Amino acid sequence: MVQIQLTMTISEIIKTYPETREVFINNGFPIFADDTVIEQLGAFLKLKTALKSKEINPVSFIVLLEEKIAEKQRYTTIKTTAFESSSRHLNMLSLLPCPLKVPMQSELKLFLDYLREEKNLPLNYCIESFFNDHLDYDDYLEHFEEADEIPDIIMTAGYSFFYKNFMDRFITKGVFADVINRPVNSRLAEAGLIDPDGHFTVIGANVLVMVVDKNRLGSIPVPQTWGDLLKPEYENKVVMRGHGDIFCDVVQLNYYKDYGVEGVEQLGRSVKYGLHPAQMVKELTSTRKDVPPIHIMPYFFYKTMRESENINIVWPEEGILTYPISVLIKSDKMQELQELADYLTGPKIARICAEAYFPATHGDVKVNLPEHVKLKWLGWDFIKNNDMKYLVETMNDTFMRVYRGGGKEVCS
Repeated sequence: MVQIQLTMTISEIIKTYPETREVFINNGFPIFADDTVIEQLGAFLKLKTALKSKEINPVSFIVLLEEKIAEKQRYTTIKTTAFESSSRHLNMLSLLPCPLKVPMQSELKLFLDYLREEKNLPLNYCIESFFNDHLDYDDYLEHFEEADEIPDIIMTAGYSFFYKNFMDRFITKGVFADVINRPVNSRLAEAGLIDPDGHFTVIGANVLVMVVDKNRLGSIPVPQTWGDLLKPEYENKVVMRGHGDIFCDVVQLNYYKDYGVEGVEQLGRSVKYGLHPAQMVKELTSTRKDVPPIHIMPYFFYKTMRESENINIVWPEEGILTYPISVLIKSDKMQELQELADYLTGPKIARICAEAYFPATHGDVKVNLPEHVKLKWLGWDFIKNNDMKYLVETMNDTFMRVYRGGGKEVCS
């Protein structure tokens, strides 16, 4: 399990994980393209010192490093970490956004090891972050035919488990069940995040906010709604998450639901390019003049930025874009894994979510958002009445057709 420490030297990081050199080079440290610099300067220069010298947020940069390492090690990690007992069955798979996985992994591992050692529960598990919903484990989801191919417990924040084949074969047939009799926060319940059919146990939410640099926006009015971003004056004024030719499906699907295909097309005109959220933070806090003024990013990353008079969140009238962090627990394993189910849906995990700026559904944990802010998400009816895989793919294709038509390049 990768854990980059701020006290590690640059040389130590790059020699242990050569793939991270690209992250350094592309994010303010081009000198580390030179082996001599790594050998001489990197041998004693600690990561915390290097980041401080460039005024780069350490939390955001570590996320970039760990996601790059995960990108290379994904298959190996699942193969070597998950299957430690002779059963060869994966009991638990955790696929969470890196900002949540990082603080949760140590606590979760301690509890899982406690169950294995003290309760004699032979658990095989894998705790990972997802960096791209279109890769790795998700590639196999639609091909699973038997329930025993799937882990007994899955923690996820991605849309892939909403795909039609998986829903038809496993969700609607009652393979998974909700954890009942748990206190639920009324604010998240009112937003419709709790699955009324009791298949997905929602423990929290990832939220995307609109961050606006008023200085870079100039005389253009500050947008008040998500729909405002479709107006002609915001063309090429927006940055959203993107990697290669894949852009954020949460944003695209919300625009499709509210404004149809035409809305997604116009979004392709409004977006100038895509970045990882950690890169957005670095870009917004830079002195570059050509940075677009509006960035759509997870609330966590906004909270890593230094306070600024000109860079602020705009809370759209419709609400901030929200999607659930869910736990899927097999019905026939609920009794055997009840202690683990209670832990995952309990106050300790909820507090970890809340402290990482992922609003938690647990009734005893306060939502870490201003009281007036609404939560906007697609809704369970939309999820269950649509072919989500088809929508995710076709809306991205629609977006990219217009995006490329504007002469824009794919994301790095």
